[in-house]
Amino acid sequence: MIILISGVSGVGKNTVINRLLEVRANLRYFRSCTTREKRASEEVFSPYIFLSEKEFLEKEKNGEFFEVQQVHGTYRGILKSSLDEVLANPQLEYIKDIDVFGNLRIKNFMKDKGECLSIFLDAPDETILQRLLGRGESEESAAFRLSRSKLEREHLGEYDAVIENDDLEKTVLKINGLIDAAKKKK
Repeated sequence: MIILISGVSGVGKNTVINRLLEVRANLRYFRSCTTREKRASEEVFSPYIFLSEKEFLEKEKNGEFFEVQQVHGTYRGILKSSLDEVLANPQLEYIKDIDVFGNLRIKNFMKDKGECLSIFLDAPDETILQRLLGRGESEESAAFRLSRSKLEREHLGEYDAVIENDDLEKTVLKINGLIDAAKKKK
C-alpha cells in the first residue's frame, strides 16, 4: 500500500509523516530525489535523496525517473527503482509526501497494481505562513511557497481525504483510521 500525503508547503506534511512512522510498525518512507538544499532537521534522516542538478538531469536523461516535477525552483523526482521496491513489498505500507501532480500520476499508475490512499493536508494560510517563518524561511521565500496554495487547493477533489492539520495527534489518528479502513477494503 502507498499512502500519498500532499498539501501546501509548510502545512506539516513531514511532521505528520514522521509521527506516523513512529506509530505504525509496517510503515516505511518512500523516498524521492530532489535538488533542493538539505535542511538542518534532515541531517539524521531525510525524506529525500539529495542530488546536484547535474546528477539529477543525468538520471532524467538516462530515463531513471518515473516522474519529475520542478517545484519551488528545484527538481524533484521519483526513481523507477524506488517504485519497483514498493511494488515488490506489498506486505509493507509506504508513505510519501508528493505534490498534486505527482499524486495523480501515482494514483493512476497504482490503479491495477495495489492499494493507494491519497490525503491532502490543509491549514489556514496565516498558520502556514507562521510555520514557514518558524522553520527559517525568509518572508520572500514563504510568500513564494504560499503562492502555490491556490493551485494546489484546486486539486482537492482528486484526493481520498482532506484533513485540516490543526493538531498533530488528531491528524495522525485520522490518517491511521483511513489507512486501516483502506486495508480492510482489500
